[in-house]
Amino acid sequence: MGPEIWIVVAAVFVSGGAIGAAGTLLAQWLLKKVDGGPEPTRSFETAERNALRSEVADLHRHIRNMDARLDFTERLLDGALPLAPPPTRLPALELRPPTDDEQPSDGEG
Repeated sequence: MGPEIWIVVAAVFVSGGAIGAAGTLLAQWLLKKVDGGPEPTRSFETAERNALRSEVADLHRHIRNMDARLDFTERLLDGALPLAPPPTRLPALELRPPTDDEQPSDGEG
């Protein structure tokens, strides 16, 4: 980095406030002028492009599957999906008082 960049950076930190914002813009402008130009764009090879496309397709399929599962769960919890009817209730047992024959003994004999 050249000395002009250090001067601009120091001026930005020293001045602060609205002048600091203007200094930041000035520093960005100077960096664009001093910079060697834009980086050359890197093109993907065909194999890399195909690998990325297959990964994106897998992610799309996974998200679509997850959305379907979430929709099913929401409908199930909401009661929109018919389930098997509940089983019939068992008849209530008649409670009768225990007789003398059915009372437990205390072990006295």
